[in-house]
Amino acid sequence: MRSKNAFQFRAGRSIFHRLDPLSKFAWLIGISLLAFGAYIAWIQITIAVAVLLTALVLARLTPLEIVRGTWLFIIACIGFLVVQSLTLPGQTVAFQILSKPIYAESADYALASALRIYTIILSSMVFVRTTDPRDLAIALVTQMRVPYRIAYAFFIALRIVPTIEEEIKIIRSAQAVRGVARKRGIAGRILETKRYAMPLLVGSLRKASMMVMSMEGRAFGAYPQRTFVDAPHMSARGIALIVVTLAAVVAWYTSLAMGVVHSVYVFAPN
Repeated sequence: MRSKNAFQFRAGRSIFHRLDPLSKFAWLIGISLLAFGAYIAWIQITIAVAVLLTALVLARLTPLEIVRGTWLFIIACIGFLVVQSLTLPGQTVAFQILSKPIYAESADYALASALRIYTIILSSMVFVRTTDPRDLAIALVTQMRVPYRIAYAFFIALRIVPTIEEEIKIIRSAQAVRGVARKRGIAGRILETKRYAMPLLVGSLRKASMMVMSMEGRAFGAYPQRTFVDAPHMSARGIALIVVTLAAVVAWYTSLAMGVVHSVYVFAPN
C-alpha cells in the first residue's frame, strides 16, 4: 500500500470497522479536543500512545501501514520538534548540542506540540481507513438529521480525494509513456505539479459534469426527504466509546478549569 492511498477507506473486520460512523466521528472530535487542550508533554505522550494502540489493536492497522501513511508528517513533526527546541527560550538547561543549550522548558513544549500534530493526523487516518463515506453520509441524515444535500456533499468530498490521487497516477503514467521524464528535487516536483495541473483540472471537470448529469437523471434533490434501504445504527460499543471519550474530555477540561493541571507546558519559558 502506498502512502498516497493511506487516507482511503478499506473494508475490514476490525472492531473499529464494525462501529457506526457517528461513534467514530465523536471519538475523532474528542481526541482532537484532548490534543488541543494541553501543552504538557506527558499528556500528549499518553494521548498519542492511546491513539496508536487504537490504530494497532482496534483498527488492525499494521505498523508498516501507519509508517507508510504518515511518514511525511513524521518528518514534519520531527523538524518542528528540532526547530522549536533550538529556538524557544527557557531556564533549565537539559543538555547541549554543539555548545547550543537545549532547555527543558522548550523541549517539553516542542515535544507536546509535535505530538499534538501527529496524534490528530493518526486519529484522522484511523477514522478515514475504517469509515465508509457512504455510511457516514447516511448516518448524518438518519441520526443527526442533517439535510441530505449537505450530507451527500460531504460524502462526495471524501470520495473525490482518492479519485484525484488515482487520476494523478494515470496522468504520470501517460506522460511517462510519451517519454516525459520525472523531475527530481523540490524544484522538479514543483514543475511536475504545474505539468499535472491542467490535465487534472480537465479530468476533474469532466467527472464533475458526469456526476451532475447522473444526479439530475435520478432526480436528486427533488424531494425534501430521502429514504435509505440500509442505515447504520449506533451499537452498545459505539455508545461506550462515546461515553468514555466524553468522560475523558470533560475530566480534562474540568481539571484545567479547577487548576488541578496546568493549561500550558510545565516549565513556562520567559
